[in-house]
Amino acid sequence: MKEILKKIIIAVITWESRLILNKHKPFVVSVTGNLGKTSTKDAIVAALSDLPVRGSSKSLNSEFGIPLTIIGTKSGLGSVVGWLRVMVQGMRVYFSSNYPKYLILEIGADKKGDIKSVSTWIKSDVVVMTQFAEVPVHIENFASREELIREKEYLLDTLKKDGLFIYNKECRDSVVIAEKVKQKKISFGKTHGDVRVSGILSDIGHKKVTARISGVGTTAILIERTGVVGESPILCSVPALIIAQHLEVPLTQAAAHIKEMHPAPGRMKVIDGKNGSIIIDDSYNASPLATEHGVKVVGQLKATRRKIMVIGDMLELGDYAKAEHYRIGTLVASYADVLVTVGTRASSVAEGALDNGMKEGWVLQCENSTEAGKEMVKIIDQGDIVYVKGSQGVRMERVTKMLVADHVETVKHLPRQEEEWLKR
Repeated sequence: MKEILKKIIIAVITWESRLILNKHKPFVVSVTGNLGKTSTKDAIVAALSDLPVRGSSKSLNSEFGIPLTIIGTKSGLGSVVGWLRVMVQGMRVYFSSNYPKYLILEIGADKKGDIKSVSTWIKSDVVVMTQFAEVPVHIENFASREELIREKEYLLDTLKKDGLFIYNKECRDSVVIAEKVKQKKISFGKTHGDVRVSGILSDIGHKKVTARISGVGTTAILIERTGVVGESPILCSVPALIIAQHLEVPLTQAAAHIKEMHPAPGRMKVIDGKNGSIIIDDSYNASPLATEHGVKVVGQLKATRRKIMVIGDMLELGDYAKAEHYRIGTLVASYADVLVTVGTRASSVAEGALDNGMKEGWVLQCENSTEAGKEMVKIIDQGDIVYVKGSQGVRMERVTKMLVADHVETVKHLPRQEEEWLKR
């Protein structure tokens, strides 16, 4: 019965979304890829914030999330009455004369057919392809890596004839996809691309990362992301500048709004920790490439004391799970002073670290995030830099919550602090 009701709800809100798009005809930017979708979408919304723009809330990128973004309302969750309200709101939006001129949609694929079905009714003015990992997240839900990438590629079917395709030139899969695109294309990257990123500098003391962007205007522009570190926040901001130029928004104005944007919780966010420590909370989700990025960023930061890495299970990796966890462990051994693992899969991270020279006394294995948090509270000290990472299902934000300084408002800074999550 629940499955039937779910299909009815999806059918109705999708139908309403199609009506809304056909009537109001907003300029649509669709963002997909395997890494950095939400951060890229948020940066685009920030860059265009002087315009009448709406973007997906948080990571609403599914068969439910996309229509909810178009309608501009929250989920009905498990309430029939709540979903009836969503449907009523959909009709109100359709008949309204006031609708955002620009719509920024994050479009994900948890399983085969997710994007293919969306591509039949969405028309995009811009498609942004972020990046693919060698071992993509959600891969266990697909028959192969190629099938997952093909699913993302279906979004190209939504691109209008006069549309724009933006992609990462240093991602080989995106380059192959771009070769099939007949519309206008703009690429970006650190060493290759129409738009170049250079001089990326993470400043943990001032909680920021800066870089120089060239090729998006007549002169190079400096960009700054506050509250985060690492190259990922910068690379996720580049498509926003490209789109701003495309829409004739002044680049200095777009860059200023990107600097002012609040970083999404759980994505390389720098937070004050207990006893004068610094927490880099990357706990929203995890894939091998994203975890590798975080480990290397923390490894390159200047620390006055220890670098502690708290690594949880990376889920949905299928047959790649053991090898990828072990590989992350080998990296941790090169960059961390202390390793804390969470979950059964992450035991391979500990194994990789120990096999590559990390002392046994500095490797602690925990069954769950609560246990890890309790152990961390015992050892965290002045000057420590603590990196927290793991898949959503491991709930690594619970570790961060136990480690942040007393003045930090966790509801604002950590992922999954809503009531429905806290009950789980």
